[in-house]
Amino acid sequence: MVRKHHYVWAYYLSAWSSENDKSIWHVTTKGNISKDSVKGLSREEDFNKIHSLSNTDIAFIELWPSGNSPSLQNFHKSQIKFFKKASALIDTHVGLEHLETYAKLKNISEAIQFGIFEQTHTAIEHLARPVIDELKRGNAKCLEQGKYMTSFCNFLAQQLFRTKKVKDKCLEGMHQLSENAEVEKKFKILFERNWWFLSYKLALNMGSSLCATAATDYHTLITNNTGIDFITSDCPVINIHESSRSLGKPPEALDLYFPISPKIAYISSSESKYDELASSIDEETVKKLNNQMVINSHLSIYGTSREAIKNAKRSYR
Repeated sequence: MVRKHHYVWAYYLSAWSSENDKSIWHVTTKGNISKDSVKGLSREEDFNKIHSLSNTDIAFIELWPSGNSPSLQNFHKSQIKFFKKASALIDTHVGLEHLETYAKLKNISEAIQFGIFEQTHTAIEHLARPVIDELKRGNAKCLEQGKYMTSFCNFLAQQLFRTKKVKDKCLEGMHQLSENAEVEKKFKILFERNWWFLSYKLALNMGSSLCATAATDYHTLITNNTGIDFITSDCPVINIHESSRSLGKPPEALDLYFPISPKIAYISSSESKYDELASSIDEETVKKLNNQMVINSHLSIYGTSREAIKNAKRSYR
């Protein structure tokens, strides 16, 4: 049973590795620069572990927005129904140690508890992989096809919400709330217990919103021919709109930036201000985008060389 779960797709990170080596340069938790396999990076044991959904859990989850689209609302309901049925099998082996089938029952329970939500994200990644592979080749036309844009938008939203940084920050903010009443204590417990599904649900809402505006948004595919590579981080999808830099205030707009490889990056915006980057980009702009990636990272940044990491950190300072 795989219990070491990635919150950034290992295949995505491999774009920063050499052709025959799946290792990339990164900053360690101690602040050192090292080169290691992508299999061990942006990963945490039991990160996508789930629990059985009680009626109280479901009532709490349903308090959160489900979007305005009837099809999206129905999909939310189907997902709650699916995970409730599946999670009901968790711990069904407890107390049945005397049965010959105990080992099989335990395997089923653990496969659901530690594997089913991980497989959900794997499916989202696999649907987006053809798009990302085409974008790596510089083919922006693949985004003109509806099914590809839907898969890509959903992937971007999930990758934004599923990171350790978003989880840690949301839980940290929740714990800072007062606990003057019993209802507040219960709310905090339910929030932390159900974060795995809430993050998934909120990302579905965002993915749907990105799809709804995809036809009118500006999609910029940047080819980096400079001597400085794009870097990425453990938060690879970020908002670079200027309003996102205001502390304590929600951003006014969303300009999503997603480096796809050391030489290719993607920006989605409601404005045309990034259009010129599709034809050319200079080193100063690459440095600014790398700087934004460092600012928005959590525990690590990733690059093609030790020097790329050092330069990005130096630029940030």
